[in-house]
Amino acid sequence: MKNMYGKELHFPEDVYYSEELLWVKDQGDNRVRVGISDLGVKSVKDLVFVQISPRRGAQVTKGESLGHVETTKGIWEIIAPLSGTLVEVNPPIAKGNANPIVDDPYGKGWLVDLELAGDNGSALNTLLKGSDAKTKEWIREKAEEVIPGADEDE
Repeated sequence: MKNMYGKELHFPEDVYYSEELLWVKDQGDNRVRVGISDLGVKSVKDLVFVQISPRRGAQVTKGESLGHVETTKGIWEIIAPLSGTLVEVNPPIAKGNANPIVDDPYGKGWLVDLELAGDNGSALNTLLKGSDAKTKEWIREKAEEVIPGADEDE
């Protein structure tokens, strides 16, 4: 998908999206993997550092801070898309390395794994499903809002 300025955006259909521009992928066994979507990466530009605040075993609450990313222009808070127990932080991310997020946001750039207290399905249904037409339209509109003209400085 491209925004109206021709900026290429990647949005896999097998993940869910939060309004805070994060993605969530069902890992099975009440676990989900969380990362920053391609739109999130491109909207903040120039990621230089990432910090995940909760430690392994900590309870994470939907809507509260998971940490932050620093860019050359400021700090962006990472808001938890779901509640659960933090079971793993991606090792490069735990060291503050933002490069995997920029290079491969849906692969090597994942942030954390959470174990959900309840059923994955009901928790995931509170998010935007990547394969839904409504989600694709929301992404298109959000892309125009947060990165208009993003390709002008490339």
